[in-house]
Amino acid sequence: MIRLDLADIQGNIHRPYGRFGFPHSRHLFFSIAEPAAGRLFVQGIRPRVTTAEPWEKSEAGSTTLLRKPAITLNIGFTYLGLRALDLPTRTLRLLPDEFIDGMGCRADILGDVQGSAPERWDPVWRSHLDDSLRPVHVWVSLNVGANPDGSPLPDLAEWTGWLEGLVAKSQDGVTMLSGHGADGTGRWQDSSALMAPRPDGTMMIVPKEPFGFTDGVSDPVFQGQFAPEAEALAVIGAGKIAEGRYDIEKSWEALETGEFILGQVDEGQEFPVATQPPGFARNGTFMVWRKLREDLPAFDTEMRRQASLWKQVTGTTDDEEAYETVCAKLVGRWRSGVPLLAAPNWADHQRLMVEWADCFTAREGVDQKRRAAFSMMMTGFRYGDDLDGAKCPFGAHIRRANPRDMLDPTLSATHGSSTLTNRRRILRRGLPYADPDGERGVIMMALCSSLFRQFEFIQQQWMSYGLDFEAGNDTCPLTGNRAESDKHVIPAGPANATPFIAAGLPEFVTTRGGDYFFIPSLSAIRMIAMGTVDPT
Repeated sequence: MIRLDLADIQGNIHRPYGRFGFPHSRHLFFSIAEPAAGRLFVQGIRPRVTTAEPWEKSEAGSTTLLRKPAITLNIGFTYLGLRALDLPTRTLRLLPDEFIDGMGCRADILGDVQGSAPERWDPVWRSHLDDSLRPVHVWVSLNVGANPDGSPLPDLAEWTGWLEGLVAKSQDGVTMLSGHGADGTGRWQDSSALMAPRPDGTMMIVPKEPFGFTDGVSDPVFQGQFAPEAEALAVIGAGKIAEGRYDIEKSWEALETGEFILGQVDEGQEFPVATQPPGFARNGTFMVWRKLREDLPAFDTEMRRQASLWKQVTGTTDDEEAYETVCAKLVGRWRSGVPLLAAPNWADHQRLMVEWADCFTAREGVDQKRRAAFSMMMTGFRYGDDLDGAKCPFGAHIRRANPRDMLDPTLSATHGSSTLTNRRRILRRGLPYADPDGERGVIMMALCSSLFRQFEFIQQQWMSYGLDFEAGNDTCPLTGNRAESDKHVIPAGPANATPFIAAGLPEFVTTRGGDYFFIPSLSAIRMIAMGTVDPT
């Protein structure tokens, strides 16, 4: 078993805070005008950076594990930020090309065109288009719990004020950047989990994104992330398919750690080297920060139009069934999170909602054997069970994002490997946002060792193009742009006797800004703060 140096790894790599009782997040961005002031700013933040160390307090031999913090803090740097901090030229020039370019300069590659073009991004992200704007150099995120009424705990305001104090001490050497939201007036970008009232009036977290789909159903699991007993459950459907084994209940293994954390062996059995010295990159990773606007009125209007056509083609008479089925066929899961591979039609979905009601409402109180069976139903599926896309369309969102065994050229009902997919996985973080102007969407953060091989490949080839899924120029029906195609093909299957083409789809999701960040280890943060990065 791999033993990671958790005290050296930032905590947002190791765990999605939203699932651990931190429903509120604040993203603050800074620009550095003077290197020495920037290093002092980083040094001021360094002691409060949240690591990946365990939170629950317990005794393990001579080791005392830590209590869960009241608030978390993590930090990352753009390429321009590392340059503004005067890192050595050799360290800077050996960083990956895509990281050096930055997201804005790679908009065409990522499909950020038309409604997602950089000209339409929030002002804070337009410095590559306007020399009068200061570029983003540093990202700091704060994650905090909620009061009974759902509002963030006071720690959020307190720590925000503390960061503003560090900026003031820099005497204009560091600036907190405003420019968030369509009007550019926001001083920072807030995001929060959706909430709903309990019977007693207090608020509870609802694991949904604004379109109403259950979010965070599965995320990659890598070696060393969990203790062995926890890994056996977490890895179901979230790891890789073991070669030569098709016993679906025993064939899942954790991915190699190097796919997500630098300095570890990856799926190619190599140690990915991001730059020199290797110790600077070790235990760090790269992060994609993207603000994705969701057009809720357009989505609802279009789904109702498609549902009406669905009823005509399939003979369905129930409005709710038609609406929910069309939604599911675009995404690959019902809005409850149940995958189409487990419930290809509305009747099957309703049956499973009753059968697994206890797991949907109170998973913590369910015994481990039943939880494992529930995980198998929700995430432990393969596309070898759906060779013709009759259950889950080839171009559905989740089939594009993680094709599992689908790309295996020998794929069949009895054989399938995820080898061609294992090197394209990303850790997903983030929460929904609701700006003061009414705009809603998701702050998506993707973590990976290679921005080019992992995130950019998924975004360009799988989301913005459809050839791997026998869909030609069709893009992802949920998140794709419509520059070349506006249709999604739903093959004939259990829910419909004839093929259905959802044509004339508008853009439901558009990009509102973002960039690429390096998330350094605690050791590297110390190097940056001290100005002692030695590339030799």
